[in-house]
Amino acid sequence: MKFSLPWLLSCCFKRTPKLSPKDDDEEDSWPEPRPHGYQLYPPPPPQTILSNRSDYISQLRFRKYWPPENTPDTPLFCLYRLYEFLVIDDVTGYRNTIEYFCKQRTWAVRDISDPEDNDPARYAFLACLPALLKAAFNARIKIGLVRDCPAIISPEEAEAYRNMPEDEKTYEEEPDWVKNVKPLEQTLYMVSHDGVVMSGFDDPRASDYFKRMNILMWGPHIHFT
Repeated sequence: MKFSLPWLLSCCFKRTPKLSPKDDDEEDSWPEPRPHGYQLYPPPPPQTILSNRSDYISQLRFRKYWPPENTPDTPLFCLYRLYEFLVIDDVTGYRNTIEYFCKQRTWAVRDISDPEDNDPARYAFLACLPALLKAAFNARIKIGLVRDCPAIISPEEAEAYRNMPEDEKTYEEEPDWVKNVKPLEQTLYMVSHDGVVMSGFDDPRASDYFKRMNILMWGPHIHFT
């Protein structure tokens, strides 16, 4: 059986999230939406996810739609997705989610709504994430990769962005609500994708972003170009 090169490339590089079913008249029609194809909101607490990590990974792989059913995507929904990928230590998943958030030019980090989550561990974990986004985005902004930069620019425009004066750059800030979230009384030990659990915060791999909430977690790879 032979396949054309354009068809093969289209299959390999289709990574855009499907936010709605395909039209009925398309040849490769999508099945009727089912509940498991949507984001679970809110997702389980971190301890629950870790106790069933393999099952949860399977659920994420079968998810067809990013926001909850019949709901437009929001910064807070995206924050919960980032939470999921970080808890299971899916590096590709959380890096793609960070990049996706960055590309939503109207989503300022400081404007992420307070989730007011009723689970202390989940709420503490979520409160660490705006700092990750702030660090990732501000590192790009500092070298001229501003968030409102067009996807395609000329070499001259790229040089102008790199030479932009500091007072003209808009850096990201954390939302105010993160300051009101209480650290966990007992340390939450996170497990890496290969089953590693650090013994204490003196481990050089431990993340300072999560340490402030008494969560022992490795430093995630958040920077991209």
